[in-house]
Amino acid sequence: MFARKEQTLNICAGIITNNPDIDRLTKNINAVLPQVKQLILIDNASTDIDELQKTFNAGKIEWIKNEVNKGVAGALNQLIDFAEKHGYEWILTLDDDSVCSDNMVAELLTATSHCVNIAMVSPIAIDREITGTTTEITNDKDKQPPDIKEVDMCITAGCLTNVKAVIDTGGFDEYLFIDHVDHDMCLRLKHRGYRIIEVGTAKIFQEFGRETIRRRFLWKTYTQRGYTPFRVYYQTRNSVYMLRKYGKEFDSGPCYFYFYLVFAFIARFIYEPNRFHRLKAFTSGYFAGFRMKTNENP
Repeated sequence: MFARKEQTLNICAGIITNNPDIDRLTKNINAVLPQVKQLILIDNASTDIDELQKTFNAGKIEWIKNEVNKGVAGALNQLIDFAEKHGYEWILTLDDDSVCSDNMVAELLTATSHCVNIAMVSPIAIDREITGTTTEITNDKDKQPPDIKEVDMCITAGCLTNVKAVIDTGGFDEYLFIDHVDHDMCLRLKHRGYRIIEVGTAKIFQEFGRETIRRRFLWKTYTQRGYTPFRVYYQTRNSVYMLRKYGKEFDSGPCYFYFYLVFAFIARFIYEPNRFHRLKAFTSGYFAGFRMKTNENP
């Protein structure tokens, strides 16, 4: 089934699913399963969960079914809890549409031996829809990032996460539900003195949960992410929440960014399909962000 030689790294991986694309999920599982000791699939109330379980039932796979959608944050906390109970120090977290490159896990794990007090080790995320690429982007060494460097933030997709470090923060903020869950965790880890490392030789191919919209204006073609109204709501709400909670730690110009959110949405508004539903979602999310309490996970 797998072309690559199976590794025996003593870490587990977790994939969060919610009505996933079967072909993409298959590539995801085929890519990561040889690289880890165990794979946990946490399903957030997919309508076809029974079919998913029949399709993906290898011996190294364990399913956890949620009757309701607990969001990314809730599912990540379930993964952390599973990893702790089964004695794993590290867990690789994945979205259902992200695909690891060959030996990605081994390269991420290697970085942990070169640095101390690490909480997260991240690969380089390649947006498959924007680049149209499913292999290495470039061989130009001048354009490649350093092999290992410390960063302020990373996304959870493809991130090798230290289980005890996350538990030390109190876990992922489930109040956020989906967007900025990773950024919130990164900031809280930094507050506690943990480090976040990026490995330039490790790649993950990612789709960022939206249709890609391309529009030509004058002489240039613009590419933007056409998110669903559901995502627009949480992106907007949680951006405001993060600005109120962290200020300059989240964005260098927090006051300016409040207005930038509105300006950026209006600038894209005329190009986006289903625009009026998205406008309603943006407006609802913007004001909901000001109503949210900010003291859940300081």
